[in-house]
Parts: sequence; structure tokens; C-alpha cells
Amino acid sequence: MPVFPPSPACVLRVITRINHTGRHEVEDVLLREEAYDLICDGQTVARMHCMPTNLEELAVGRLFTLGLLRDARQITSLTIRHPAGHDAASPQSPRLAAENAHGQDSLACASTASVAEPPHMPAGDRADAPPALKLRAAGSIRVSLAPPPAPEAEIKQADVRLDATQVHSLQAAFEERCALFRQTGAAHSCALATPEGILLFYEDIARHNALDKLIGAMQLQGVPPQGKLMIFSGRLAVDMLEKAAVSGVRLLMAPGAPSLASVELAEAMRISLLGFVRKDNINIYTCPYRVV
Repeated sequence: MPVFPPSPACVLRVITRINHTGRHEVEDVLLREEAYDLICDGQTVARMHCMPTNLEELAVGRLFTLGLLRDARQITSLTIRHPAGHDAASPQSPRLAAENAHGQDSLACASTASVAEPPHMPAGDRADAPPALKLRAAGSIRVSLAPPPAPEAEIKQADVRLDATQVHSLQAAFEERCALFRQTGAAHSCALATPEGILLFYEDIARHNALDKLIGAMQLQGVPPQGKLMIFSGRLAVDMLEKAAVSGVRLLMAPGAPSLASVELAEAMRISLLGFVRKDNINIYTCPYRVV
């Protein structure tokens, strides 16, 4: 199995472990999780709890799945301000004007009265949350958008088709890349692929973030959804299916089970849904004609 370099989001911490050999003080690998307020044209639209990696892709993907962004060419600026205590170990994209200065930021903190709170914000993110729930200040990702460009004529591309051997080969290649899960047990992963191999791979402590990063990368790199499929590390719940459907990809596969709502939505959207993709098994819940 290939060895992947350690993620800058990984942190070593001494813990107490009890097992059949007794009680021990050992080092364990934990994932760093930080909060970022996503601010679009001066309005806070989301609070994201995420790994502090691939933040540009995460912001673009979240804006796209929220329906606030149609085309990456709309982005006139994208600025990241990390929360206090963040160790900016990973290089920033040259697209970004990254601000690594610490301290209070009037648009980055949920406790600032002038910033509107996103709907359904968890208790720990609200300005009136108890102090115990506000352990760390949030960073911010500010994005400014121009009006969307005129739509271009869509280039007709072939729909995705693959056989069972390709499904299992892609699943095996995907699992090889899930090194962060093997290290920490706390990461979710998503990939974009063609029948021949994986094109893009992203991971995060939250499954929604991993998918948003993948969709954001598609937008930033101009990768069309036609002829592609998505691979997920867990179950296929309807909230994930809704995001994936917005991307335009029409074949989704995972080693876990879909929910009934996922199957019904996939059927309505003509999306092929593959679950329990494991050795010697593939369950095709909808649109089986894409697996030949």
C-alpha cells in the first residue's frame, strides 16, 4: 500500500490507553478541527467546522451548493484569515490573499453584533452561547463575487458507463488513498473519478466538507461532471445526495448503505446509486444501466 505524507491537520497528543496489555501513556494522532465563518459579499452565510486544509476549495464548493455561486469566474477576491492559535503549516494557494495575523476580526467572530448569524446555527456558534461552548475564536473566509457570466453553450459529453471490474478497481484505489482515516479514524473522504481512475480526492473531519471541497475543486479546475462518478467513504444519506446532485455527477458509489430518501431522490434525478461496494458485491439501487 502506498505511503502518503502526513497531513498538516494531524497533531500528536499523549493519551491514556487501556487494553489487554494494561494501562499505558501513548502518543495518538488527532485531527485538527477549526471554525471558519464563510462571508460572501459582506454577509455571513455559513459557519464551517473543518480541517484547516483546502479551504479555498471548501469555500467555493459550499457557495456553489448553497446556490450563491454559479461559476468560479465570478470570484473577484477570496481571503482567508485563520483563527488565533492556528499553525499555518501548509502553503496557501497563490489565488488567495491569506491573512495569518491573529486577533479579533469584526467579520470573523460570531460574537460580533454586526455579523448576521446563519440560520439553524448550532448552540456553540451563536453569539449568546455559554462561554464553555465558545472555546476558540473562528477564522473567516471572505469571498467577493461578480455577476455570473453569460452561460456558454454546453458541450455534449457521453454519459458515464463502467463494468463491475472497474467499480471494484476504483473502490480499491479509493481505499488506498484514505490514509488519514487509517491514521486517525476521524476522516471522511470523497473522490471524483472516470472509469479509468481517480481524478480528484479530498478529505475532512466532516463528510459534508469533504464533498464541498471536491465540488469546489471541480469548479476551480473547470472539470465537467459528464462522464464522471463520485466515490464516498461512508453511507449515502439524502443530505449528501442533494449536494452531489447539484454538481451534475450522475453516478455515486460507496461501501455503505443509502437511505430510502436517497434512493427516491436518486431515482427522481436519474442518478445511479451504488451501495455496499465491497469485495464480490455491488448493490445497484437506481439506474442500473450505467453499470454494464
